[in-house]
Amino acid sequence: MIMPLVFKTVLGRWVTAGLIALLLGGGALKWHYFKADLREEGRQECIQVVNEETQKQLEEAIAEAAMVRAELKQQAERAARENASAHARRLELETSLSALAGEMEKQRNEDPKYKAWSDTPLPDGVGDRLRKQAAGDNPSPLRDDSS
Repeated sequence: MIMPLVFKTVLGRWVTAGLIALLLGGGALKWHYFKADLREEGRQECIQVVNEETQKQLEEAIAEAAMVRAELKQQAERAARENASAHARRLELETSLSALAGEMEKQRNEDPKYKAWSDTPLPDGVGDRLRKQAAGDNPSPLRDDSS
């Protein structure tokens, strides 16, 4: 009779201790999962804030890129108009130059005095001065006799 009472008492304590350990372990596990969920929720909120800020920055960058693209498009159109104008002027000048070259050749063939004059070399230094003046090196068109 004492043996079953001692067994019940010791067994009861072990069962009670086991139940308490099980409850504490379950509570600790639940607390661990709750903390992990809080961390994940905080991480998600941080990611959300970062994503919103990144989206704002990207929208601003896209708007700025659109303005720059529009400005560059205007510059390209302006440059295209200027290039077309320069091309037309170049064609006009080439036509004028070829007409002048034709007239010079015609005069050279028809006028022996002009032919003799055009075949005569320039005096020393004149050609150099003309080339410098054409290149823009000589700002003064006046002749410098000292050279």
